[in-house]
Amino acid sequence: MKKTLPLCTLVLLFALSGQAIAGANTAQLKCTGSHAGEALTLVGDVPASIVEVDLKLSYRGQTIRLASPQAETSESTDFRRGIYRVEAVLPGSNRLQLQAKPKSIKYKGSMGGGKLNASFGAVLKDAPEPFGSALKGAELSCTYAYEI
Repeated sequence: MKKTLPLCTLVLLFALSGQAIAGANTAQLKCTGSHAGEALTLVGDVPASIVEVDLKLSYRGQTIRLASPQAETSESTDFRRGIYRVEAVLPGSNRLQLQAKPKSIKYKGSMGGGKLNASFGAVLKDAPEPFGSALKGAELSCTYAYEI
């Protein structure tokens, strides 16, 4: 049976056209901060090209895992233009959305060159339950590392 790429994959390819796609690898995302006096972390693998997501969000002693195929993900990455956003949607309209503060992004390298490291401040625009509205608007310091 012949397999074809889903439309969302083709859209992702065009979205990344400003940066060459050099293999299907993941990037490491690590975000830390505190909210209401409690430690908050978001760490794991995010798509750097066309690969699945595996993130863990931890807060107040609880951890939620957002992983493919249960979590449908999308990512917008263009560090040159100050853009980084990752979203993971779980069943039941439960989702996580992290967005970088555009002017905070600092990066070195390129995906086309096979290695990219970035750091930025970010805001949780949405968080899955049981955190939901408690974490909406929480600020994090993030690093993003990609290497073939």
